[in-house]
Amino acid sequence: MRARPFENRTIHLEDLITALQILESEMKYRKDPLPILLKRIGDLKIGNSSIFFIQVFENLKKHYSYDFYKSWTSAVEKVYEDSSLTERDKELLSEVGIELGKTDINNQNNIFIKAHSRLEHQLAEALEEKKTKGKMYKALGVAIGVLIVIVLL
Repeated sequence: MRARPFENRTIHLEDLITALQILESEMKYRKDPLPILLKRIGDLKIGNSSIFFIQVFENLKKHYSYDFYKSWTSAVEKVYEDSSLTERDKELLSEVGIELGKTDINNQNNIFIKAHSRLEHQLAEALEEKKTKGKMYKALGVAIGVLIVIVLL
């Protein structure tokens, strides 16, 4: 059970990277308004990122219709509150919402390049933690289980 958060973090980060790549390509080729793109991608049911995009869309529709960044950060806090993402992961995801939708396509591309490289770095870190700490916790779990069996016999 102690090893599971390390695995979940990698899953969440991979999911976010994929979802942002989809958002980037949708922005380049469809050129629909950002809320419509968020709703469309959210409906794809990719993973937690789908829930995240739907939450941003709902926030824009209900509460923060004139403040995209506030909608974005509110969704980060709500959707990833109890997830295995670190505070740094959440901070990087929140930073994506600062300039998203405010500039032309070329500048949006720079935002996505920066976000992808930062999230890829976080993913590499998460994979390393999963490999070391996750493996250690799994080995400890097996060892404790064997010890309990021996004691009970």
